[in-house]
Amino acid sequence: MAESIPTVKQRRRRYREEIIEDILRIAREMMRKEGVAALSFNAIARELGMRPPSLYHYFDSKNAIYDELFRRGFLEFGRRMNERPHQDGPLRKNLQSVIETYMGFAQENPDLYQLMFQRPVPEFVPSEASMAESLRLLAAAQTQFADTLRSQELAINIPFAEALDLVIAFQHGLTELHLANNPELPVGEGRFGKLIPLAVQMILDAWQKS
Repeated sequence: MAESIPTVKQRRRRYREEIIEDILRIAREMMRKEGVAALSFNAIARELGMRPPSLYHYFDSKNAIYDELFRRGFLEFGRRMNERPHQDGPLRKNLQSVIETYMGFAQENPDLYQLMFQRPVPEFVPSEASMAESLRLLAAAQTQFADTLRSQELAINIPFAEALDLVIAFQHGLTELHLANNPELPVGEGRFGKLIPLAVQMILDAWQKS
């Protein structure tokens, strides 16, 4: 049976989607090479071979590009957290997996990581929709891990929310130091990457029942 020929509307929609993907690809390349805050509407237009005003047909501002990348970054981060190993395994492996997955995402997507978890562009504020999506994904990951903690025989003498914040502080701190000192080395190696098991041990030692 012959394939149906796309309608004019379908072709236009496909063309628009392709241009949007090209804009986001170029934006990410620019952010990686020149820094997240260096994103330029005019430079993107030149790379695409179009006049800068034409970009407004696809994104109404530079911040709108940041916002879409922010949203997509959290979708990818959420997917990785959902698919990480040892989620139902021993707490030690589960906790180590959380930190390694976070560090791995940051290492492979430094532009998105900075946009999502740092403030490289002070004037950029995520839209309500993108922020809600990011908070939903983070809350789901934290709830899953909190349930894991509650199922263990642990002596956590602080609220679970604060315990989770301490885990976040460990994972973010080690990630920042790894990226600053050994960005070329894989997760688990380098001066700070190799400290993940020790950080996990410190946490568990503090939470073990005496």
